[in-house]
Amino acid sequence: MSDKVRLASVGLGWWGNVLAEAAVAGGAEIAGGFARTPETRDDFTTKHGGRAFATYEEILDAPDVTGVLLATPHTTHADQIAAAAAAGKHVFIEKPLTLTVAQGKRAVAAADATGVVLQVGHNRRRQPANRRLKELVESGELGTVTMVETQQSMGGSLGFKPGYWRADRAESPLGAMTSLGVHMIDTMTYLLGPIDRVFTFSKQILEAPPIDHATSIVCEFASGPLGYLGSSFVVPRTTTVTVRGTGGTATNDEDGTRFYLQGQQDAAMAEQPVASLDTIADELAEFVKAIRGEATPETGGAEGLEVVAVLEAAIASSESGRAESVADFR
Repeated sequence: MSDKVRLASVGLGWWGNVLAEAAVAGGAEIAGGFARTPETRDDFTTKHGGRAFATYEEILDAPDVTGVLLATPHTTHADQIAAAAAAGKHVFIEKPLTLTVAQGKRAVAAADATGVVLQVGHNRRRQPANRRLKELVESGELGTVTMVETQQSMGGSLGFKPGYWRADRAESPLGAMTSLGVHMIDTMTYLLGPIDRVFTFSKQILEAPPIDHATSIVCEFASGPLGYLGSSFVVPRTTTVTVRGTGGTATNDEDGTRFYLQGQQDAAMAEQPVASLDTIADELAEFVKAIRGEATPETGGAEGLEVVAVLEAAIASSESGRAESVADFR
């Protein structure tokens, strides 16, 4: 297999540009990009190189394109992955994989059938602070884990313009949970294993945008602990993970930049040193290696599907007003 990995970007907004930069840092070349407006396509290729593709199908037909970076509306993911797989193009898809398990299974099956790499952009678990949390859990230093508390929020929706796809309830059925909170669903399952049950409160509090502005999920893990996950698109940026056990408490705070530890007998939490890592570049470097046959994506189809199962159960709980079993959605 040639070492040259040429990736085309689809969805050329802010995050599409971030992924393109990270892909180059990870050893790929940018073959170009596609968005609905010619101006956006031209701006992207001026910045990153390659050529402006007029359609997604043109990318899939291009013999010099190795794979695609998809930062597109959630409801389009399954069809776009299936089309890319049929064309023999490797796929990096931004989270969530899909909005339903049925869609996700179809996408994963398409990738498996053609042998292309499918990687889902759940990068938060890669933070050294979350790796440290994993070590503390597995080593038993925190004792018997009883609780995990997570928060992934930001005020982004306050600037959403009418017609923006993230402001569409069909694309964001639990508001920020669908775009942001899924990071923490993946992180929680990475730390403590599968989630058995969820109970969700989610509601629109402001007049606009017309999506839920606050979502809270309480969950029960198969391994025993309980968990809480909060997510909002109308509050200041917050990204934190706290694991509590009979031996102590550990916190990844400020999106992986601060780490705190408190033993059972300690009066307060003490800050600990923690390494930094560009997790976006790290995951894209892994994607490039996987295309070359040198690695396997840490967050591939199976990991993406597990997040979608929890998300779909959480959506169902918000509608039913009762706890839902994730097994019913897997």
